[in-house]
Amino acid sequence: MIKYKLVVVVLFILTSLGVNAQEHVNLTLKEAVDLALENNWKVRQAGQMIGVSTSDLKMANSIFLPSINLSETYITTSDPLTAFGLKLRQEKTTTEDFNPVSLNDPGSVDNYTTQIRIEQPIINPDGMAARKMAMLGVKASKHNLAWSKKMVTIEVRKNYFNLQMAYEQKTELMKSLDAGNANLAVTIDLFEQGMVHKADLLGAELRKTEIKSQLIEAEARINTFNSSLAHLIGTDQANLIVPLDILLNTDLPAQMLAVSNIPTERSDLQYWEMQAKASDFKLKSARNSWLPRLNAFGNYQWNDSRLAGTGASNYLFGAMLEWDIFKGGRNLASMQKANYQKELAVINYEEKLSEGKMELTRVQNEIFIAWKQLELSDLAMEQSEELFRVRTDRYAEGLEKTSDVITAEADVMNKRMSKLHNLNRYQQLIFNLEMLLEQEIIK
Repeated sequence: MIKYKLVVVVLFILTSLGVNAQEHVNLTLKEAVDLALENNWKVRQAGQMIGVSTSDLKMANSIFLPSINLSETYITTSDPLTAFGLKLRQEKTTTEDFNPVSLNDPGSVDNYTTQIRIEQPIINPDGMAARKMAMLGVKASKHNLAWSKKMVTIEVRKNYFNLQMAYEQKTELMKSLDAGNANLAVTIDLFEQGMVHKADLLGAELRKTEIKSQLIEAEARINTFNSSLAHLIGTDQANLIVPLDILLNTDLPAQMLAVSNIPTERSDLQYWEMQAKASDFKLKSARNSWLPRLNAFGNYQWNDSRLAGTGASNYLFGAMLEWDIFKGGRNLASMQKANYQKELAVINYEEKLSEGKMELTRVQNEIFIAWKQLELSDLAMEQSEELFRVRTDRYAEGLEKTSDVITAEADVMNKRMSKLHNLNRYQQLIFNLEMLLEQEIIK
């Protein structure tokens, strides 16, 4: 027993010293939310996804814009046919070049070709559908960012409240420690008067030690919730965050409990809806790949025996109607895959709607139960406090047993902790309801 007491006291002192060594950071809820929206990894990732989808849209816009290519090509040849053609391109052909001897053995001919090539899409049905799909992808990523911000905000509120409750638990334990010290003082006085036994004194000391042990656990909970909140807002987890706001509202949100379905305009549902619509255009793009495509093209060349020379020039312009009749079954497979992906996206959206409605009903029921339990915990706490007060007064007069007073004090602490537990559960359910309705309830 002595060793147990010593270990508990040492741990309590070390934990207290560790907490005191931490730098305290006072933080309002708004400051915590602002930090999270700026630093949180999920929000930053969602923001980068907008950039990715915007880049996809820019690539899809290529169906309207030309592609321009500039090249410089050097060749040297002694091939009679190629050599004669290069001389024609350089506009250097003479009558001597028609001499059979020169034609058969032209020697080495050098040629530099500077070329500008332009390709302009005109009609690309599959590209048009792909562009619309990319546009919906941008909208979906924006909804995803909005939902990520909302989720992170609610997570910050949850952890902020958890940390607040952890501090409240520590405060209640400190009250119990004060009560335990007072009871111990009375017990020591009664023991010295011979009115109680050694066992009573040991019982009072043991109760004080138990409370100190629970205080160590409370400090650990504070550090745990502190690290969780610091991770969310992207700050140094070594700092000890001190909540400045009281995030508390025990009123029953009757109007919110009357809502029968989740709003379809909720950001995450909008994301899944955009995904479903985008998959529809992906299917259209696969189908349109069966249709012909019309593209214009042209190039302008300068040919010379010198690098970047412009001694002779020529141009070529035209248009090509291209129709892939059969590509080894790839078109059909691509269309089938796009159709499956479309159905999968629709199923995902419908599943999210159904899950949301089911979760809404569950949370609403649990909120009502938690609210009733919170009311009962208030009543139970008042009754236990009154019983402890009566027994404490009688104990000072030698009319109550030490064990009864200790039991009454422990019951007060248990009822207080139970109320904090019920309060935390109730508020966390409210946060879940806020997420489901994408609407702030606790101000």
